[in-house]
Amino acid sequence: MLRPDFTTTFTRGVLRLAGTFAGLLCATALFHELPPSVFASALAITALTFVIRCFGPAHYGITAAGITAVVVFMVSLTGVSPKEVMEVRAFHTAAGGAIALLAYWLWPTWERHQVPETMARMLDAFRDYARAIQDGYLTDQPDAAALDRTRVAARLARSNLEASIERTSVEPGASTSRAAWLGPMLASSHRLVHALMAMEAGIASRPAPPPDAFRKFANDVDLTLYYLAAALRGSPLVTDSFPDLRKDHRALVRLTSSPSPVSSSLIASSLVASSLFNVETDRVATSLTSLSEELVRYNSC
Repeated sequence: MLRPDFTTTFTRGVLRLAGTFAGLLCATALFHELPPSVFASALAITALTFVIRCFGPAHYGITAAGITAVVVFMVSLTGVSPKEVMEVRAFHTAAGGAIALLAYWLWPTWERHQVPETMARMLDAFRDYARAIQDGYLTDQPDAAALDRTRVAARLARSNLEASIERTSVEPGASTSRAAWLGPMLASSHRLVHALMAMEAGIASRPAPPPDAFRKFANDVDLTLYYLAAALRGSPLVTDSFPDLRKDHRALVRLTSSPSPVSSSLIASSLVASSLFNVETDRVATSLTSLSEELVRYNSC
């Protein structure tokens, strides 16, 4: 029954208790209605197993009820009295549920206290991913394994944050003002990682290494993500000390908007690559600026 957060533990505990007693009532009714034979018990077990497999994944209470009834029937096939099995099952489930719910009532683990660290870990994963993309643009042989590894880690960290925010939204006593800013912060992080993925896709088609202004832009993106993660872990958030990503992007656009390759085919590919490059770096700068502003509001709530 125990889960990392209060809401899931409480919900699961209630469903486990309710499902167990419902399963015991169902088993009692079936024992009174079915003839006392091995064939009837096997038929009941088959039907209950079908219910568990068909409807159990959608509702934990159905799973608990079905498994309880199946256990009673299976143990009864060994010659043990069904009444004795039901009494033991009911007592132990009630005791376990009471212990779990009492423990979480006395020492709750509130998910809202875990959200900042979960978001900080996501930003750390985004930093690693952005650094791998930077290396892919600045080196002749991009490390495909590093790109895959950091992309998967970033996706997992983002999924963990989404689940954490969802648990926080149904938690009792959560601050509505702080919860209201979690959605926009998550949306900004989505825009950021989508821009990074688009930049990764452009590595293979880059006609030439990007200018030095890209190195400055990428380093400032890395520094901004570091500051944001540190702020989520309790460090002071001073946005005036953040790098000016807008200035970096303007400098980058000036240098990439006029490529000078030697052939018409290279001209076309350079223009396409530069357009993609400029648009996605703009999305990176915009999403990080928005995320910084939203984090200031989140910390002030």
